Amino acid sequence: MKIFGKFFLKYLVVIILAFLFDLFFNKITDAVISNVIENFLFAIALICPHLIISNPRLSQFVFIIFYTLFSISICIETIYYFLFKTVFSSSAIFVFLDTNLEEAKEFLGFYFNTQIILFIAIIFVTIIITLIKLKKENFLSLGKSKWFKINILIFSITLLVFFKLSQLIIYNLPYMAARASIGYYIESKKLANYATDKYGNFNNVSRTFNIKNKEVYVIIIGESTSRSHLGIYDYCRNTTPLLHNIKNELLIYNKVISPETYTVGSLTKALTLGNYENPDAKFEGSIIQLLNQAKFKTYWVSVQQPTGKNDSQITNIGLGANNSFFLNIKNANEKTIYDEVLVDKLNKILLEDGDKKFIFLHTLGTHFNYAYRYPQKFKFFDNQIPKTKFKNQLAYNAINNYDNAVRYTDFVINNVIESVRKTKANSFVVYFSDHGEEVYDEIEFSGHFRNEDRTRNVYEIPLILWQSESYKKTKTIYPNLDSKYMIDDLFHSIADLIDVKADEVDSTRSIFSKYFKERKRIVKDTVDYDSYFK
Repeated sequence: MKIFGKFFLKYLVVIILAFLFDLFFNKITDAVISNVIENFLFAIALICPHLIISNPRLSQFVFIIFYTLFSISICIETIYYFLFKTVFSSSAIFVFLDTNLEEAKEFLGFYFNTQIILFIAIIFVTIIITLIKLKKENFLSLGKSKWFKINILIFSITLLVFFKLSQLIIYNLPYMAARASIGYYIESKKLANYATDKYGNFNNVSRTFNIKNKEVYVIIIGESTSRSHLGIYDYCRNTTPLLHNIKNELLIYNKVISPETYTVGSLTKALTLGNYENPDAKFEGSIIQLLNQAKFKTYWVSVQQPTGKNDSQITNIGLGANNSFFLNIKNANEKTIYDEVLVDKLNKILLEDGDKKFIFLHTLGTHFNYAYRYPQKFKFFDNQIPKTKFKNQLAYNAINNYDNAVRYTDFVINNVIESVRKTKANSFVVYFSDHGEEVYDEIEFSGHFRNEDRTRNVYEIPLILWQSESYKKTKTIYPNLDSKYMIDDLFHSIADLIDVKADEVDSTRSIFSKYFKERKRIVKDTVDYDSYFK
């Protein structure tokens, strides 16, 4: 027991350092206390294996590995809680696994501060000192007795069962990381079918449109853009001057939300048959497959770097298009490219042969780091004091940079509309964002991944439709501008816009249909959005 105490003391130092960080910089909640308890028990569980190893060198090696990983794990989860006021979840790890190097660097640059850097330094110094001062003799007397080994084994199994039954396991980062990684891998393998199966298994696909004119339809997928920061949605700043100039040509939907607050969770529903009632339906067919089956020439054009061209879940859906372009691949070492390159590529596509084109443009939008999302000439709100209850320069800079990014997004959307308008084709342009963003609106935070204090801004997104005059003569849109809608039904809405029918298409889920029916909008798996945010 004396040797056990010596080992446990080394783990205890790291736990105490993390708790002191929480004590100074975080609010001590039930989650923090539960996490501390989990850390104590996890430390005990990690000590047990090398207590039953007879070989001193192997026992020492196991301790070094376990102790180092434990310390790094504690460091990561403490920093994560400091930033987002929540423990790690599967969705957080999904985001991490779907993140490329450039996004990771931007994340570090956006969120890291002096407190975090100092904490990391303290933890790593602690690890180094502990490992340097390890004494080999502490490992010489371990694992000698057969009954000792059996008792340790029984104790370890009991501890693991307690972890599971008490639900403390959800606070264990290694467990959550392993579980989420397996889930992500399984989902990615299933979604990879979209890259090779261009048509899917839709039944009775038909189209009643009798159009002799050329057709050009464009979906602009925004990123991290909350409608509360769009001037066209009555934001206090004029962040959308160009869209405002053509406001009478637009249908602006006022009560649209995202089902998730991260890209993978949102778009794997919006672009497929998946929804909160049947999340696994996201493997049963994508809107791109349906469009291919309806004989459209489909394009996926993205400025978001894939994590490896066949790795990202959204990439796999996009690769289902007849033509896919990832414009950011060759720029991986550059700070950023801007969304206007999508307009340049669009203009080239519009010159190609083909009378039925359907084009998806996946933007970087207003994704952090906001200051990287727009060129110098769009620094419109710099050095101004924005409207916010948080009176500090950090908040001012974040809001100004975000609003500059929104104003640049306005520029990109308008250019797309004007390019499509010039084709004189039967056409429309739809703009929506994958999810929203909190930018010092209701809480002192900027981002979209803070579970404990999620605000309506991380869910509420813009949905805007522009239609050509020839399209208006062909298709009647039932505006439903103030209807409650969630974009996990976007699949059905897009199909409705181009009048594609199939057994799997449900017009009651289309915001553009006269048959549209409002439904419960469930977020965070079980939360009724409209009851929660009354």
